[in-house]
Amino acid sequence: MHKAIIINLGSGDLNSGFPHVTVQLWVSGYSRPQQFVGSLPAAPILVGLYHNWQSIYTHLCSRLVGVKELRKQPFVPCVDEEDWDDELEIISEGVTNVSQISFEEVCQFLADNLNAWLSTTSFAVIDAQLRSQLDRESEIQVTLETNDEILQHLPWHCWQFLQDYPQAELALSQPEYIRQSQKPRDNNKIRILAILGSTDGIDLAAEQCFLEELKDAEIKFLTNPTQTELSTQLLDSQGWEILFFAGHSHTEGETGRIYLNDNSSDNSLTIAELQENLKIAIANGLKLAIFNSCDGLGLANTLGKLYIPTIIVMREQVPNRVAQEFFQNFLRGFALAHLSLYVSVRQAREELQAIENQFPGASWLPVICQNPAIEPPTWLNITESVRLILSAEKIYALQKILLNFIGPIAPSLLQNLLTQVSNSDDLLEQLLPYLSTSQQVDFQQQVDLLFHQINPKESILFVEEAGDIVDEEFIRKCQQVLTEVIGPIASILMQQVLNSSDSHSGYVNSDRHKLVEALAAKIPDSQLRSKFYQEICQIN
Repeated sequence: MHKAIIINLGSGDLNSGFPHVTVQLWVSGYSRPQQFVGSLPAAPILVGLYHNWQSIYTHLCSRLVGVKELRKQPFVPCVDEEDWDDELEIISEGVTNVSQISFEEVCQFLADNLNAWLSTTSFAVIDAQLRSQLDRESEIQVTLETNDEILQHLPWHCWQFLQDYPQAELALSQPEYIRQSQKPRDNNKIRILAILGSTDGIDLAAEQCFLEELKDAEIKFLTNPTQTELSTQLLDSQGWEILFFAGHSHTEGETGRIYLNDNSSDNSLTIAELQENLKIAIANGLKLAIFNSCDGLGLANTLGKLYIPTIIVMREQVPNRVAQEFFQNFLRGFALAHLSLYVSVRQAREELQAIENQFPGASWLPVICQNPAIEPPTWLNITESVRLILSAEKIYALQKILLNFIGPIAPSLLQNLLTQVSNSDDLLEQLLPYLSTSQQVDFQQQVDLLFHQINPKESILFVEEAGDIVDEEFIRKCQQVLTEVIGPIASILMQQVLNSSDSHSGYVNSDRHKLVEALAAKIPDSQLRSKFYQEICQIN
């Protein structure tokens, strides 16, 4: 069963605590979430521990792989080693000799303190409630809503709760989010805009090779593009499903800056400067942005305010080899094995542990940033295979029905099942186990109506073949059917239709289909309109 957890910390920070923590648990089969409340105390030690961890990581990373091997923004001088002793005062014990062993101790100390904070009684009750509702085999999407910079940088993957559930992964989210409408796809392949930016000291050829191996993708490579070239491609009316960037980047205040080329000037721009073009790209279907570059949370925060569905970034500076390994492993799970995005990220992140003897802290870097109002994409749900058994219109209608029964998990569940079944009957059979017994009958009736809709033209012919003209009794029965379909507003719609004729008698003695068509035109929902046609057919 699909499950989702949304954690809202409310107001507060690590220095003052979070007095009003709300956690929602969404489970397929139920249209409403369970909700738990608690609090978290102040934990200023985590602020200091993170800053010390970051200082040691940055220093160790630069020393082991060299400044040019990092995908950080160029032209920023690295801190001299002789200045580091003052920076590396670890709260638990002084560490002035930066080594891989001491860094591992710092990582463990930060993880232990994070778990100690999340184990406080006022939050542990929520943890226990969640565990009582979950099983280890379920995929669990965990979303943390916060715009606190330190919280975003903490190693949430070390939380013992996530460690105990092997198919759970945590994403960050802005506290405010909406669902932006996107135009439907009309392309058989996933369209990817791949930006290969400044290559000063780094090699981006590997990522280009990984992308070129994707057989069901149409990829446009922009190598060392100008700002104008990038803007033009973002405005492409065909739209892009995935935006990929590899190169140098960094966070600048509250936004992010990417380096597009190696020119001496006009070589970079902020995400904020791309805002208007990105809004159009999102409206045209952009579902996933991947920034395989350094210090990406500023990029994600700016993109999140544009309500892009899903973003993957690196929290800190990232060595070239780490970026390549993560991207290859992610594509292997997401695009080739067709795993969910969350599971693909978790597996790719954990596989980085194999190279942490060379690149300490590598598995701490990747993070998902999610718009909770939109389900994260799967590779298959944006390829043609999803549309083999149902039209796009019916997929959308079925999703609306399913949302009423199982809530926000519906789109992800439906998208996954659509790629596994060969016909609509198989799809219904696969969906029913996700509903409670009391829901199944109602759901099946609604889906049967959707899958086996009567052609409106055939319905009108049936009305005509009945041979009867419109009379007062037929008008009364039409209003009765309309009321059963759309409720009390039917009487108002009926009056509008009758008034639209020259007089009430304008429909009397006329062909029945004239009145039926006029009434059906007042019903905006296609499912209800089809149900109205079906019920009218039963009038003798």
